[in-house]
Amino acid sequence: MLLQKYFESRFELIDQELKNALTFEDKYATELKKAIYEAVIPGGKRWRPLLLLSMFEMLTGFKKHRTFPDALKSSVAIELLHNGAIVHDDLPSVMNRTQRRGQPALHIKYGNAIAILAADALYSLAYEIISELKNPEQSLEAIRILSNATKSYGMIGGQVVALSSRHKVMKINTLNYIDMKKVGSLLQASADIACLLSRADEETHQVMRAYALNLGIAYQMIEDIEADYSRGSEGLDEEYVPVSKASYTALLGFDKARKTVENMLADSAKMLKPYPNNSVLLEFVAMIKERLP
Repeated sequence: MLLQKYFESRFELIDQELKNALTFEDKYATELKKAIYEAVIPGGKRWRPLLLLSMFEMLTGFKKHRTFPDALKSSVAIELLHNGAIVHDDLPSVMNRTQRRGQPALHIKYGNAIAILAADALYSLAYEIISELKNPEQSLEAIRILSNATKSYGMIGGQVVALSSRHKVMKINTLNYIDMKKVGSLLQASADIACLLSRADEETHQVMRAYALNLGIAYQMIEDIEADYSRGSEGLDEEYVPVSKASYTALLGFDKARKTVENMLADSAKMLKPYPNNSVLLEFVAMIKERLP
């Protein structure tokens, strides 16, 4: 119950800060501003910003730390970048998705031009917010972290590889690379900023990065496993036909994909053992594991 209350309270903090960031005083470009707002609110699970805050608070002992407001700002910046990437990813010229979170994708409702500009605006706003951290040196380093996470060797690079791989035979190394970049980059950026603001040592920093990446890849693998399992077939084995040929279940087989996820989550839990106050981060592992069919 305490963990549930923790997640609910942090979710509310993040959502309120997002709403504050997306409230514009002037009346110009009304349609664009509506699109920007609707790209983020209501949102998804918010687990990137939740991870950043949880990790920061674990490393600072869950005390009222003076840099908590900066951690909250950073979590908002991460979520804005994530949602901007989603809008771009959904476009007809990229992955051509018409639905997002049970609603029409932004480009379906507002058109391609407004959707592109809304995503661009979310990127700009994210960097504006991260530039407002109290410590100028930490602010500059956080900007560098987000730039590295989103550049052509990061999240955007993952989008490009995913796009270029759509009509090719997918290989496991390529699929891993796509998810490491598209999903893992912002998760690792969350870990980077949490460690930066908590002034964690380098060993802890590397452990938190590995933990964040493990969670991201495990989550993506479970999505593939769920897609096949939800078909309702009994006794999935080596004879089943996967939903997608570019999925972990297609490339590894159902059983091996499932075992890989179990091992990754077990490793994630082991990484946290040396750290006190690790219950919230362990709960992330448990929540993801609960989704495993």
